[in-house]
This record gives sequence, structure tokens and C-alpha cells, in this order.
Amino acid sequence: MKSTKEAAITKGSGNVFADLGFSPAESRNLQIRSEMMTALRKFIEQEGLTQAEAARRLKVSQPRISDLT
Repeated sequence: MKSTKEAAITKGSGNVFADLGFSPAESRNLQIRSEMMTALRKFIEQEGLTQAEAARRLKVSQPRISDLT
């Protein structure tokens, strides 16, 4: 027998970190960092770089690239 109960849906604010209860300053910081990591991953993928190649270009260690992505 199928359940007819529906799940409650709450519309988000557009910032998941604010929705999770972080302070406005911290949620903005986390949102910016998330956007930067997404941009970095896309850049590495579009350029066809390995993590080692990306690290050389960005003058950081390969483990740092791994941590960021």
C-alpha cells in the first residue's frame, strides 16, 4: 500500500551555509570559498591539467590542489 504522506519542503535562502545556521559573515565566507573551489575544479578540467600541473601553474603544492578540489 502506498503512503499518501508528502514530505515538507522548505525553500532555501540561496546560501546553504546560512540555511544550516552559520552566522551571516561565516556563511558568506563559506559560500565564497565554495564558489572559488568550483571555479578551480572547472579551470583544471577545462585546461586538461593534472593536479601536479595545476599546482605548478598556481605555485602551490599538489596536495594543496587535492585539498581544494
